[in-house]
Amino acid sequence: MRMKKEIYVKLSIAVILIAAILRFAFALSHTVSGDACWHLASARFIAEHDKVPLFEGLGRLQPFWPPPLFHFAAALLYKIFSLISFDIAQISLKLVSPIFGTLTAIVAYLITRKLFDEKTAFYSVIFLNFVPLFLDYSVFSYTDSTTAFFSVLAIYLMLNGRHILSSASLGLAMLSKYNAVFVLPMLLYLAYKFSINKKERTIRMLAVFFLPLLISSVWLLRNFTLLGNPFWPYLNGIFGGADIGISFNTIDFKPLLSFNSYLRAYLELFGVPNGDISLLYFFNTPFLKYLLFIWAAATLIFVCPFITGLFRKPKKQGNGHFLKSVYILFLSHFVMLLIYLVNTRWFGSRLLLPAIPFMAIVWANGLDSIKIKKAYIFIALIISIGFVGVEAAKISIAAREWSLYSQDFEWAKNNSRESDIFYGNGQCLSYNIDRLVIDHTSPFEPGKVDYAWINNKWRIDFSMNDASLAEIKNSGKLKIVYDNPDTGTTIYKAK
Repeated sequence: MRMKKEIYVKLSIAVILIAAILRFAFALSHTVSGDACWHLASARFIAEHDKVPLFEGLGRLQPFWPPPLFHFAAALLYKIFSLISFDIAQISLKLVSPIFGTLTAIVAYLITRKLFDEKTAFYSVIFLNFVPLFLDYSVFSYTDSTTAFFSVLAIYLMLNGRHILSSASLGLAMLSKYNAVFVLPMLLYLAYKFSINKKERTIRMLAVFFLPLLISSVWLLRNFTLLGNPFWPYLNGIFGGADIGISFNTIDFKPLLSFNSYLRAYLELFGVPNGDISLLYFFNTPFLKYLLFIWAAATLIFVCPFITGLFRKPKKQGNGHFLKSVYILFLSHFVMLLIYLVNTRWFGSRLLLPAIPFMAIVWANGLDSIKIKKAYIFIALIISIGFVGVEAAKISIAAREWSLYSQDFEWAKNNSRESDIFYGNGQCLSYNIDRLVIDHTSPFEPGKVDYAWINNKWRIDFSMNDASLAEIKNSGKLKIVYDNPDTGTTIYKAK
């Protein structure tokens, strides 16, 4: 029996190490895109200017509003590695997500091993490290991996009787992303159930409730003071905050009734970018329909133990309360989903990242009840290899697409001063040329910019709106200094 336990421990360590190597390899080789450009441009600004941005042009018309712990961590790495070279500092920005993703996997393993056994912990490691959503956001430079780590750490500390540290960890999670507050009900339940007496229960629950709010209130007060809404840009119609860029000012219950809202969440869970299946037709992939059929079948096979686990009682007595707390976590995140749909009309599955480690526990609990475990584990590992292969393909395709514009980015950096301001389209422009960029959705004012960047051919970022495009082309105060017909990039300079 002891030997069997040791084997499961070694297998778990091996899987965590393999997943960590893949995570860092993907992170270092992938091309930053989407929201990650804005996050890393903001982190670099913090490192270079020693202040938090607000309305600076870093890729969006929106002010800088997100809780900044991820950005501080990335800025710290940038500062440290900039002592070596600028290029290494740039690369270091991409390390935050894989670091926190790996740490989350380790802490989640410790929780499962503590409460269940080595075998269940090994099963959970397979799900957590290879389910595409967790793999994606442990690679891409979004804030979610930071939120997930401090949320899971808070649960681990609470299970070990460290309620103050647990509460502080949840506060740090809320300083990474607003949605960490939906971990609070689970933590409150654990504080209630795992207290020895009434006095201890009261103290723990008060600490769990107030300390995270106290820690996160620093940022909430900042946003309330500067933007008029502590949760900006969400619920902006209720708080009446600043109406600039994309903010969410309405309440609409129609998305709740749309099957597509929930399907997109499932699709993103298993690696479809933004849960939008049409994005897979972006490139001409041979036999795509057949590949999609195989992928859909694989996801259904992979998710089966989770469904079984939801209705299976734990083998160990005493784990019932913990599993109840997990169901509370799932319920609170479902409520979060509903709130997002009502306020924003969309829901990104990455917001579920703090719940994924506990989905892994339920999955492992369900897998343990399957009679043909060895055969299923073999199939699950094959599917996991497929998930990793798809991840590699996505990263390769994106890198190839972005590389088309490397010459344009280099020209902009080499032929402008660091203090020059660009006007242009695409939230990744500021990150790639390392210059402040006024977003194309704001009015074009020739006297306030040094350069204007236009590229409406690219398929990987936003096109410039027609009004701004017309103003640039018709302005007598700008001249073309760079034109690349192959990529569609034209750069104007103020005369």
